[in-house]
Amino acid sequence: MEVLLGLLTIEPMSGYDLGQLIRESIRHFWNESYGQIYPNLKQLAAGGFITGKIEKQKGKPDRQIYSITKKGRERLMRWLEVEPQPEIPRNELLLKIFFGAQAGPGTLRNYLERMLENERAALQQFGFIEREISKNTQYPDAPYWQIALRFGQIEVEAHVRWAEETLAVLQKLSRVKQTPQGSRKEKPHAGE
Repeated sequence: MEVLLGLLTIEPMSGYDLGQLIRESIRHFWNESYGQIYPNLKQLAAGGFITGKIEKQKGKPDRQIYSITKKGRERLMRWLEVEPQPEIPRNELLLKIFFGAQAGPGTLRNYLERMLENERAALQQFGFIEREISKNTQYPDAPYWQIALRFGQIEVEAHVRWAEETLAVLQKLSRVKQTPQGSRKEKPHAGE
């Protein structure tokens, strides 16, 4: 819910606008679906953390525009002062690579090529976001947006480098004649 409070410090927005802004700005490190946004807006309004007003639109349905209240800003400040909890990483691609001898380099190469394509597209998107931030220097949050963006850029650049290196390793592995799985020498059991 705090993500919605934080975004509403930028300007009043509808639930749809909040969803769009999430996809255009922070989706690389935080995501909320519309199925989460609207119930959370309802809870925040019920708690007095935001207010809503109806905005009339010509030829379109009316829309609810939300603004953060003083109580909402206080809640956001309290949340910002709490140390972030470490996250337990889960990465299915790394798990599959860990067991990659069972799948073979061709399967893993396909996964990595798709990952590389997605990561390169993310870098292009980051370039677009960076240009947008540079146009919006009137927002006091803009330098902080740039800091968060730079983290994402560095992380994705590292993913690209790792994927390129890993593809080269998998290429070498595919040239090496693999020992058939059934003829692997079994490790002796303890006590043998």
